[in-house]
Amino acid sequence: MNTVIYYTANQEKPEFEAKIIENIKKQTNLPIISVSQKPINMGKNICVGDMPVSYRSSFKQLLIGLKAAKTEYCIATESDTLYPPDYFTYIPTTKNAYRYTNLYVYFDGYNAFWRKRYVEAAQMCHRKTWIKNIERVLKAKTVNPPYIFTTKDKYFWAGENPVLTMKTRQGIGFKTGFIQGSVKKIPFWGTVKEVKEKYL
Repeated sequence: MNTVIYYTANQEKPEFEAKIIENIKKQTNLPIISVSQKPINMGKNICVGDMPVSYRSSFKQLLIGLKAAKTEYCIATESDTLYPPDYFTYIPTTKNAYRYTNLYVYFDGYNAFWRKRYVEAAQMCHRKTWIKNIERVLKAKTVNPPYIFTTKDKYFWAGENPVLTMKTRQGIGFKTGFIQGSVKKIPFWGTVKEVKEKYL
């Protein structure tokens, strides 16, 4: 069994983040540990108080959640990302990191979805391996680029339905890499208009 680790700087609009949380709860019955900068109603909540909005802080919060979990594996969720049920059902077979590759990004103000290769918000890993790698990264003076795992540590999985990460301009950064070419509609979530009306 996985434990879902939800980590957030609480920078998104409260009504938007509430919908993200509602969606995660709807899609899975796995145990949830949330690590937030403000108290939230999300599984077992660990409120860490104010921290700088940065990749370093997000990794520290993820680390706190991982150390609080008891399961062998954990799976990441973030406050700007929509997850389908497929994301929560995979069972790993190694102690490596697994990246979910059926992934799209939406940029606020645009009228399309773009495919992405992977994001930190859509991965799972053996809990102790994850802890070890985050602690290694945090020993560095900066976290740039913001990747915890090296290429050799990464495996991949994908379900029928995509994870959708939302660039709302409220988080750490609005820019992110994507694969060229765009679409107006994606499975499970629908059109850009439908996503905006339901979540934004």
